[in-house]
Amino acid sequence: MSYIFTVSETDEDVWEPALAIGQLFMGGVNALSSLIMEMPSGLHDVSGDWVKIDADLYGAFVNAVLKERGVVTHPELVMLMDGLLPLMVMLADKVGVEITAATLPERVCLEWARDKDRVLQGHAWDNLDGTVTVWKSGVVR
Repeated sequence: MSYIFTVSETDEDVWEPALAIGQLFMGGVNALSSLIMEMPSGLHDVSGDWVKIDADLYGAFVNAVLKERGVVTHPELVMLMDGLLPLMVMLADKVGVEITAATLPERVCLEWARDKDRVLQGHAWDNLDGTVTVWKSGVVR
């Protein structure tokens, strides 16, 4: 059994993860949407295993999350957001939504999210002085 993510405007199915993966992803996105970002995600749960995607709202949400992620320095929030961001960006790319990075930290995060080897690279965040820190295996560089 799987979750189905469908673009509202075209009825195109763009992602079909296993049911538990879809549920975990939607739980994280819903929490991020309501508790952290306080904005709609553009993902509408139709039936518990089927999600309709409003491309415009979803694009705005992912871009806002990327912007927020570019300034977050709290280590646990960084790790939680980094668990969702790669899947959010992957889904945005499948939908055809443009994700833009305006700052160096945002560019680093976006490149990391799109990198298939990202698990090996650790987490990155802005030091608020124009530099970016990469944390990997307990070592800050």
